[in-house]
Amino acid sequence: MLDQIKARQADHRLSTRELARQLQVSPALLSMVLNGKRELSKKLANSFMRWLNEPVNAGPQSPSTVYRYFIAEKRSQLAELTAKFYEAKLAPFMVWCEQASLPVVSEIKRQHVSEFLAHIRSGRRARIDGVKSLSNGALKLHHQTLKTFFNYVGETCDVPDTWKNPVDGIKVKGSQSQTLEYSDTEIQRMFEVVESNNDKLLSLRNSAMLTVLLNSAVRASELLAMNFTDIGQNGRIKVTGKGSKQRLVTIGQTGQVAVTDYVKIRGNQSGALWQTYDGSRLTSDGLRGVFNRIADVDPDVFTDGLYAHRFRHTAITRLLRARVPLRSVQRYAGHSDPQTTLRYAQAIDVDEAIAAVETLNR
Repeated sequence: MLDQIKARQADHRLSTRELARQLQVSPALLSMVLNGKRELSKKLANSFMRWLNEPVNAGPQSPSTVYRYFIAEKRSQLAELTAKFYEAKLAPFMVWCEQASLPVVSEIKRQHVSEFLAHIRSGRRARIDGVKSLSNGALKLHHQTLKTFFNYVGETCDVPDTWKNPVDGIKVKGSQSQTLEYSDTEIQRMFEVVESNNDKLLSLRNSAMLTVLLNSAVRASELLAMNFTDIGQNGRIKVTGKGSKQRLVTIGQTGQVAVTDYVKIRGNQSGALWQTYDGSRLTSDGLRGVFNRIADVDPDVFTDGLYAHRFRHTAITRLLRARVPLRSVQRYAGHSDPQTTLRYAQAIDVDEAIAAVETLNR
């Protein structure tokens, strides 16, 4: 890792003081570590990892510079979590462009984007514990955000008249693992795993989270933003979704019971609804860790892992199977485009048609 730090420092002609500023560490400490006079601590190693995964400003038309303008614009228009999503998905590409010596954003071609997508398929970020291969669904998110970014490049940068968005024409197959509803067997097993946790607080918290996800159809960001005081006596809660649009959902009667049991043992009835042991708000990484630990207990059942968005799909599909009108489900789920909701209904229609044929042919 130190060799990577030194090589990148040399490429950008950064002094030790400037590098320390970017790493947010003491210049003296950094100098001792780089010169082998002091052991690399876990905290500093995490700072190194963060810096290696973040783009460094270069020229005015460099990918990293345009990226920062793009993110600044998104922050002025979108919710904070949405802007962070764009950062997380685009930063690896900016670092890759730096490593591939692509100094001008308008000169990036389709083949460069294809090479990047092939590169990150085996693992998106540099990590202390290695890399994990990306699913098709995760790769699709990078593809979509890159297309949005290059639309911005075409609108704001000095590009030739013949310039085309380099992402156009590149097809990435999305994953179905996050769009299928959880089966009753999977749902039963995930609650069994959570409830078997000897830590009563974590068991109740995680059980309540699963229940709320299955009842409310909220997105992960909406779940994590919940505060205890947001929940009304009837279990209804106002959430802020994409585009800062608000809508009303319910955590259901089972959700109310689960949340009450969790908060009772937690003892703290203020602040974030989902908290860690130190009282801080659970983060998206923390939520992902909860899902990963559940899936790791029984990989034969959770063959595709657990995903927050798949809980959302499950909740929406359940509403449609219960014959809730399509328009009502669209509003409840916060879909701006009715075609998004219609895809769920079409899948149900096919299932019911197949069941009817099988019944008639018995």
